[in-house]
Amino acid sequence: MIKAILAAICGALAVFAFAPFDYWITAFIAYCGLLYCVASSASLKQAFAMGLCWGVGFFGAGVHWVYISIQQFGELPPVIAFILLALLIVYLSLYPAIFAALLRKSSRPYSFIQFVIAAPALWQITEFLRGYILTGFAWLQLGYTQLDGPLNGYLPVFGVASLNLIIPVISGLLLYIYYSIKNRAPKWQPVTAFLTILLLTGSALLLRQVNWVKVDEDRSLNFALIQGNIEQSLKWDPKRLTQTLQDYQRLTEQNLDSANIIIWPEAAITDLEINQQSYLKNIDTQARLMDTAVLVGLIDLQFSRSANRIFNSLVVLGDEQPYQYPTTNRYNKYHLVPFGEFIPLSWLLSPIADLLNIPMSSMSSGEYIQAPLKIKGYTFVTAICYEIILSQQIWDNFTPETDFLLTVSNDAWFGNSIGPWQHLQMARTRAVEFGRPLIRSTNNGITTIVDHHGQIQKQLPQFEQQVLTAQVSPTIGFTPYIKWGNKPFWGITLSLLLIMLFWRKREH
Repeated sequence: MIKAILAAICGALAVFAFAPFDYWITAFIAYCGLLYCVASSASLKQAFAMGLCWGVGFFGAGVHWVYISIQQFGELPPVIAFILLALLIVYLSLYPAIFAALLRKSSRPYSFIQFVIAAPALWQITEFLRGYILTGFAWLQLGYTQLDGPLNGYLPVFGVASLNLIIPVISGLLLYIYYSIKNRAPKWQPVTAFLTILLLTGSALLLRQVNWVKVDEDRSLNFALIQGNIEQSLKWDPKRLTQTLQDYQRLTEQNLDSANIIIWPEAAITDLEINQQSYLKNIDTQARLMDTAVLVGLIDLQFSRSANRIFNSLVVLGDEQPYQYPTTNRYNKYHLVPFGEFIPLSWLLSPIADLLNIPMSSMSSGEYIQAPLKIKGYTFVTAICYEIILSQQIWDNFTPETDFLLTVSNDAWFGNSIGPWQHLQMARTRAVEFGRPLIRSTNNGITTIVDHHGQIQKQLPQFEQQVLTAQVSPTIGFTPYIKWGNKPFWGITLSLLLIMLFWRKREH
């Protein structure tokens, strides 16, 4: 029981390594705590329980804000909302539990193989599964904790996935040093482990000094990001639609003469695109007269004989050609949020969906690979809301001509919680990986401009209706991550797995 409580505390402690707290060192402490609880487990069953408790602490503290979406905006009784949240937390906790059981079985407890070889490899496999099964929930990966930490030099080289591997390696080395000294092992063992930690950290600090890309100061755009601040409880109310349209039109008209590109947030127009043709054509005409582009988040219903499809879209107005539905210079969201935008395993889970009163929860996915948005002669790789946390999807859609990363979002679902700050942290990480400025427009925050180092250049306060204006230049050149992607990461992970399997066979 004491170890179970310790495991849960360590899991909860890890959340303080993420935004908005940013105490990056707690990620190592929390993971060391998990390794200790697993190594000292007497059986596979106990190891599984330790991993489960760690996961409950981690996800309970880290994604508790989902309760706001379920209860307040899903309009469920608090008891039902709490039960659904608990089920989500237990489900997510199964992945560290499986990791713990596999680790306990993989090799001899307290050994170098267990701490430094098996643990990092198995952690990556279970984390990959968490981000893949049922379309995945790749939230709160440990690598993001190092965005403002000493290891962030690896981000533009190997991506955030590399830090998901390096954090377990360093944590395992720290624990190995402790047990080597405790058990009076030969001195070369803890010394070698310590030098390895210094090498990994020093390499990151050196890589941090390299300028992989440079700012193209001869080119720039004036952006205006509109933060409409429409309350989620009112956002989809048909009675609020007219006021919403008026607010966005007013804020847009105020910036037409000064901005090259005006960006509205995700689903700013809470109506079908086909129903707002006159409104959109009016915005398009004004934008074209002022030589300004306006990006509008809206919902697109496409009719077909087999089945109608609803897309979460971002459409460019003020383009070279007058707007005419369906315009081609648009982006349709590919990676949908389970239960928020679609129902996974609907034949089984539809009763849960029926409980949740969430609008637009039967949406369709756009194509995985989509042509980048071309706006005013610049190229944008686009992601809507949750998609910005998916490195692989951005990598697959990145082109050599890419000037900016663009993301629009509506984080009003999560209220005044830590959720939007975690979301922003992951979005900032994409800017570092790809060496491109990130333009982020949201409904109620956090609207921001992020440079290619992942640093916030300008930001609006949350829960205020404002417009962020900034002049931003693109970057030229390519980070190693653009060239390699996650291939080195998976090569190292598979190598560690092979070493683990070879060593286990040798021990037997």
